[in-house]
Amino acid sequence: MNAATRLQRVMPRLSFDERLDGMIAAYREERRADPALFETMAVSDYERWNSAATVLNAVHCGLGWYIDLLESLVTQAELRFALAGQSQLLGMSFRHRGAEMEEAVDQVCLRVVAEVVQRWQEVRLAELAVAHFSETLGGRDLVRPAMAVKLKGCRERLIALQDELARADVPTNYEFELPEPSAADVDLIIDLLTRRRDLP
Repeated sequence: MNAATRLQRVMPRLSFDERLDGMIAAYREERRADPALFETMAVSDYERWNSAATVLNAVHCGLGWYIDLLESLVTQAELRFALAGQSQLLGMSFRHRGAEMEEAVDQVCLRVVAEVVQRWQEVRLAELAVAHFSETLGGRDLVRPAMAVKLKGCRERLIALQDELARADVPTNYEFELPEPSAADVDLIIDLLTRRRDLP
């Protein structure tokens, strides 16, 4: 008896949790789960699977797209801050426009501060959503490794931007706190990620 045949014989005896672990492993490795995990599932487990599938779709589709967008927005903030630095150098070169360039640099930096604060709250929303969905499925690690790296990178890059702004050699003091999102915002993102979208 080959391994595939033995696996087919074992499949009907798998518990729901064993099936779920197999499906999550496939999600995390970005491959298709063995169809037998579904085909041999007891009818009494269908409702539990539908709930788990809603969570997995929320993490790997909705939250995945959200993190991709967030990464691009963090990059925009970094580029804007780099532009402020270049503008400051230009102001030193063209002293007759120094005051004007200084004002422009200040405005760009203030915009970057606002963006960092906003992006930080969005990073925290994603992290809190990940924790919520993990808890919903018994503490399982649901996030694909590449997605986890992106989210961690966004967090670290925003902290680095906060530090650079605080140390910027400019007249204005850009020290600021990174606030947590509200509980209402956490509830909203979880609702948006798990809400069914039925056609009329």
